[in-house]
Amino acid sequence: MSLDRADFGAFFAAVRGGHRPFRWQERLLDHILRTGRWPDQLVAPTGAGKTSVIDVHVFAVALMASGHPVRVPRRLALVVDRRALVDDQHEHATTVAHQLAEARGGRSVLARTADALDSLRVGFKDRAGPLSTALLRGGAPPSREWLDDPVGCAVLCATPDMWGSRLLLSGYGSRAQAWPREAGLLAYDTVAVVDEAHLSQQLVTTARRVTELAVVAEEPLDVPVLQVVETTATPTADAGVAVGVEQDDLEVDEALRQRLTAPKPVTLLPLASWPIPHSGSARKAGVTALANEAVRLREAYGPTVGCFVNSVAVAAAVAEEMRARGMETALICGRLRPYDIDRLRPPKSTLLTIAGDPKVDVLVSTQSLEVGVDLDLAAAVTELAPGGAIAQRAGRVNRLGLRTTTAVTVVVPAADLPAGAQSGPYQRAELAAAYTWLQRQSADPAGLAPWALREPRPPVPALRRDLLQRLELAQTWHLARTNDKLAAPQDDLDLWLSDNLDEPDHEIGIVVRRALPADESDAVRLIEKLPPREHEVFPVSIRQAAKVRERLKPGSVLVRPGDDAPRPLSDGDRLRPGDQLVIDDTTELFTAGAVDPEGSGRVGDALDALDEPKPGEVVLRIERDTAAHRRFLDAVTAATDYPAEPEPQEVARLLRVHREELAPRPMVVAAAGLLDRPEDEPAGAEVTPHWQDSDDGEPELVRLIVVDLREATVDAELRQTWTPRRKPVTLRRHADAVAERAESVATRLGLAAELVEALRLAGAHHDDGKADDRFQRSLRAGPAPEEPLAKSGVRDAWRIKRLRDGSGLPTRWRHEQLSVVLAWPALSAMDDVCRDLAARLIGTSHGHGRHGFPHTSKQLVDNADEIAATLFDEGLWDELIERTHIRLGVWGCAYLEALLRAADGQVSAEGS
Repeated sequence: MSLDRADFGAFFAAVRGGHRPFRWQERLLDHILRTGRWPDQLVAPTGAGKTSVIDVHVFAVALMASGHPVRVPRRLALVVDRRALVDDQHEHATTVAHQLAEARGGRSVLARTADALDSLRVGFKDRAGPLSTALLRGGAPPSREWLDDPVGCAVLCATPDMWGSRLLLSGYGSRAQAWPREAGLLAYDTVAVVDEAHLSQQLVTTARRVTELAVVAEEPLDVPVLQVVETTATPTADAGVAVGVEQDDLEVDEALRQRLTAPKPVTLLPLASWPIPHSGSARKAGVTALANEAVRLREAYGPTVGCFVNSVAVAAAVAEEMRARGMETALICGRLRPYDIDRLRPPKSTLLTIAGDPKVDVLVSTQSLEVGVDLDLAAAVTELAPGGAIAQRAGRVNRLGLRTTTAVTVVVPAADLPAGAQSGPYQRAELAAAYTWLQRQSADPAGLAPWALREPRPPVPALRRDLLQRLELAQTWHLARTNDKLAAPQDDLDLWLSDNLDEPDHEIGIVVRRALPADESDAVRLIEKLPPREHEVFPVSIRQAAKVRERLKPGSVLVRPGDDAPRPLSDGDRLRPGDQLVIDDTTELFTAGAVDPEGSGRVGDALDALDEPKPGEVVLRIERDTAAHRRFLDAVTAATDYPAEPEPQEVARLLRVHREELAPRPMVVAAAGLLDRPEDEPAGAEVTPHWQDSDDGEPELVRLIVVDLREATVDAELRQTWTPRRKPVTLRRHADAVAERAESVATRLGLAAELVEALRLAGAHHDDGKADDRFQRSLRAGPAPEEPLAKSGVRDAWRIKRLRDGSGLPTRWRHEQLSVVLAWPALSAMDDVCRDLAARLIGTSHGHGRHGFPHTSKQLVDNADEIAATLFDEGLWDELIERTHIRLGVWGCAYLEALLRAADGQVSAEGS
């Protein structure tokens, strides 16, 4: 059964718990279907349901797949400068993706939507759900799976710096080799909805400039170029086409009217000791005042009352005071790990949901409550904060507008703020502006109701820069040199991304691991084998980095995505956005479970603590730390003929024998199931033993690691030589598969015939250089195969490195550079324009060669020929790169590179 426009209401209700769409959401869908474009502005106050743009996007793409004549962007990027909203949007997108995947094969509207989205793809359906989702924010390993699916429907949820840096070919937290493909896919077939755009004016300016530059190429691609949407509570006349909530909607949509207009009267509570200091009698007075007001609100309005403060220290003190008074109190402060957040959500807890938990009297939190955007609090007391933060906090009070009465109390200074006053991360100027605005709102019976905040709007931070910067063409060519060491480093993009050049707020990640080895090389090896997982990363503002580093113990490990391997953190390391620090679990750096430079608490390791690990999440570490673990490791030792590797099936058998005494049990059971697989199936997991000499000189197994391989092929570097199948893959088979997939992907996207052919040829020749004898030696330890291989069955990164070191290949040698030389005669039969593009795609097929390669023709091959010399000694390759930039544009070339690399990634993941 097909899908049509009339199904939207049923689809929306299916993904929104039975709620029908509001009129403004219907108008948004109709505008997109009529024009193929999203509006320039989305006008929707807090509480109007802006997250529904996810549902509108998914349904619009499904209609396009079902035959609707208007082409719409396949990817939606939701960009907002509030981490809590990013996580909330990603959670909803993930929920929709799961619903669609589970509905496949049925007759419901969800099943028909899933079938339509599946029909977009080419040969990728078995590995991917109907909808791809990605989370791109600092402090967490960036999602990468979306890069392999340029044809499917996707929702990306990101902070401005993480999304903007990727658009500018410099993705924070990504390897340089991934930058072009990220930029290409974000600049084409994508719509970016920038929420609270007044906080990201420079980002919006830059994104719209990228759109302009993409279409000034000599031959711009016939693919929808990036569309940029600003969301706002009030439209501006000069911002183009606007769609959103209108006054008449409130007369028709009763639920919307309740949400937006239910009064939220605000009262100001002067406090002589505000801003509340971190210690002393003044802090005690401030904490007492907050607790008194929370108790009063609880008695007047019932549970749960929110208490929002601006620092971790004050939050902990208020929670302690509330508990001393016998109040059931929940404390959530700072930026938590996803693992900790999940424990606060259903089915473990309902506190951070619309339903709430009536057993909790008071919920104490810092800033804008980093989790639980969809709270429905009975009332709230909050410290004075910037206007936008106050509006967010008030938005969690009577969220659905169903309570008959409610109240918001704001603790403010009893006198004028002194010069230099600060509360938590907030400065005097923004606090003073908010105070003036709140004085007006306190006289309005509607108070902080969302509809009442359209005019006057909450004050926004002043732009901390003299002017907004315009990206120029010459600068884009500079950014496009993603493999060159440039005089101006590409990890500092604030000029084009940030509204605040004084203190741009980026994030790093902190990961806690138990018993981190004291030996630096052993610690690095362990983290290389067990890199940080998304669920265990604490996001930390880079502004706090200096104070955090002062508290770290020696032996911390730095994980930087652009580096080949983790390394010990040194005094000379300048932390960058996206960096991750792995620290020992004895480090005292926490308060109430959150990172706090002033804290003295500890938190536990969460790496293998998941109760229900998903594919790719199974990881098991067994060390000689308990008697039960020692017995298991001794049993593995007895069953292993050292130095041979332990047999996976034998390890699985021993895990089952010992599972009652091993911990954590969910991971033990999952690991055993993955290891116990037939020879003709792809490997489910790999076993890595760590041996050392015992006191008597015999080898002793000190650690055994089991790692899930089901998602290993998202590692672009590893899959260049690795296959999930147990048997090696021949070069010819792999090249044919990539050529066929690249042609299919390009055809499905509607590219011109000459571009399709260029991609097909590039796929057929992208790995020609792997036929080099030295490269073939790097793939195997045994005798030479009958045919050259593209990928071996070797999966361990250390073994791959040892084979490479012994192959005779020069350091940093790239097979795709040789592929260009070997393919050049075949490409010469094409016209110069198509030849240039096909050669470029071959040379950049793994993200290298932009603009140059590290080796001359003589270093590339033992007997250099004229083609290699012309290309890489005399400058033809550099000219070719520049000619293709002129013809197709910087982002057009990056997009075509992304298509070829996605085709390669897909077939590699399938075992070809």
